[in-house]
Amino acid sequence: MAALQRLTARAPAGLGPTAAAAAAPGGARPQQQQPLQRRRQRQQPGVALPVAQAARQRSHMLPRAQAAGRLLPWLFPKQQEEEAVVRTAGGAAPAAADTVRAYYDRYNARDIDGVLDLMAEDVYYHDMIYEDAFCGLPELTAYFKKVEALIPDDVRFVVEDLTEGDPRRCGVRWHVELTDDRGQSVEFPFSRGVSFYEVNDQGKIIYARDCVEPALKPGSSALGGIGVIAPLVRKLGPNANPAVLKTLPIASGLMWAFYAGYFLLVMLSTAAPGLPAWQTPPETLQTVLNESYNYFYINIGLAQLGLNPVPCIAEHPVSEALFNFVNAWSLMFWPVMVADPLGRRVPNKFPIWVGTQFLTNVFLPIYLALRLRPDPPAASADDASSGSGSAAAPAQAPPTALPSYAPIFGGVALAVGAVSVWWALEARPEAGDLAARWAYFSGLLASSRVDWAFGVDASLYAVWQAWLLGAAGAAPLYRFVPFFGMAAWLLRGSEQPDEPAA
Repeated sequence: MAALQRLTARAPAGLGPTAAAAAAPGGARPQQQQPLQRRRQRQQPGVALPVAQAARQRSHMLPRAQAAGRLLPWLFPKQQEEEAVVRTAGGAAPAAADTVRAYYDRYNARDIDGVLDLMAEDVYYHDMIYEDAFCGLPELTAYFKKVEALIPDDVRFVVEDLTEGDPRRCGVRWHVELTDDRGQSVEFPFSRGVSFYEVNDQGKIIYARDCVEPALKPGSSALGGIGVIAPLVRKLGPNANPAVLKTLPIASGLMWAFYAGYFLLVMLSTAAPGLPAWQTPPETLQTVLNESYNYFYINIGLAQLGLNPVPCIAEHPVSEALFNFVNAWSLMFWPVMVADPLGRRVPNKFPIWVGTQFLTNVFLPIYLALRLRPDPPAASADDASSGSGSAAAPAQAPPTALPSYAPIFGGVALAVGAVSVWWALEARPEAGDLAARWAYFSGLLASSRVDWAFGVDASLYAVWQAWLLGAAGAAPLYRFVPFFGMAAWLLRGSEQPDEPAA
């Protein structure tokens, strides 16, 4: 102990009272001078943080306890470890504050490639407006490319406060501004936020979390909500962790419930137009059989050539057109299922697709429910909640390319769909003019359970198309134009997805 006191007494004068106190027995330090204290640099809105000025400030802000730590390494092993991890063979890696400052400068300059250069390959980036984090550089690259395409160029982050002094971690307080029509900077509503970053040995961002203020501010009601939810959280214990709750098949269960309601309404209910399935009259069954013989108008075309492999019995052209149009739509769902990133959860989807060719939504919602089953958790709930920066498996896989035969399906369906539109409007003149055909169509939906179900199926197919094409990365034009948008997307073939999965 005497030797330690003599060594402390010989410490250079520049160490000051903080270092002396740090070296004293018990490690007592004056409360007014905290070693490794975070330094904050304030900035006026719209003014960039000057890197050179920040570097000069840091040169004067090294805590004196750091010098004492180098002199007495056995007293400060943690400091020695943290300083060692930011040194590389080629020199010192950037401190966390330098990397974060460069990140915001490059983002505001719309240098997205430069932003991505600051990210580690195994980066874990969680923007809290999203349910799941972006795990790994490929996922984060897709996200920033989407940001680059959608966010206006004059939207920029203004750093209000930034912590320094920790070589590995950095906190930031910020808000977002843009330029109004008068050329002045204005703060974007509900854009105030904070972020936390951690860098690796090379000074690249390995962990990030962004939190922005909510647009809806519940105020004191949120406090009451916590009081209501707290007993439930206590009851659930570790199972209240969102990572665990996501393993519950809630979405899949809701789809199964929808399917049960659809089946009861369409097949068994007496409330819908027409008769339920068990009371279907023989003439309706014969009509469906005749239309099945004329599937995709193939048999009608063969009859024109004098070939009649099966009977070709004409039905009303509006009914035939509705039958073939919906079945052409069903045809296109197979390559969409193959390209669906969640289709991997349904290994036996081909029999389901075949069933849609006969009974449409009696089968397709089964696939939709099965694809929504959660994957087994890649790690325990404790690992998922630790925020250690180790990337967990994403909840949704990235979009995959269409199969090579997708254009064939799209071309056939497009041809059948176009013929069906013409068939309903012009085929078989004895069916009457447009007014007569519309009157027949309206009466058909009001009296025939089969044709009413086809109308319901077409409406649901438009919803399933927007959903599944969005998961596969299709652009909005293909997603939200019923039938023909899907056909056009399939005709594009196995190109890269238009955008990251929604």
